[in-house]
Amino acid sequence: MAPIFISFKTEGVPSLALYFYNEEITSILFQFKGCFDIELAPVFLGRALPLLKAKYRGYTLLPAPSSSSHDERRGFNHVVEMFKGLGLPILQAFRKTEDVKQADLSAKERKKVKKRIAWNKGISIRGKKVLLVDDVYTTGSTMKACLALAKKHRPKKISILVMAKTPPLKRQGKKKGEAG
Repeated sequence: MAPIFISFKTEGVPSLALYFYNEEITSILFQFKGCFDIELAPVFLGRALPLLKAKYRGYTLLPAPSSSSHDERRGFNHVVEMFKGLGLPILQAFRKTEDVKQADLSAKERKKVKKRIAWNKGISIRGKKVLLVDDVYTTGSTMKACLALAKKHRPKKISILVMAKTPPLKRQGKKKGEAG
């Protein structure tokens, strides 16, 4: 898999996705998460690893929260495993207050995710450069919720890195002047 590097902003914060979320990524992600194939973890950063290590030198990773029951059943936290190859310190700053899987929710329900994510007490990021990481960026609701919580703790700098992002929707309908 060759990364394509998609730059975008989340609430004004620089964000980067390595791939578009497509059938190939879906398949590999299922093998990794759904089939508990931890050996696939290094595949996601793959060729991008040297560039990412240089770009995010000095940052601390803040992984998006994962369902504790899924992590337990899997035997690992998929987001942590996916990004630990960066060799950066990892802080489990966020936790889910409800064991709800985002993928099972509608876009409207996903926007309520901020009610299901909380800050773990005792975690300090004040004055640190932090990198929020997640596997898939669909609506951005999870990252926006994590971002809002992180900002309250006064980090020096915040960036976002996700493995994959859903492609932009193609506009439906006719173009101006097009016959119907």
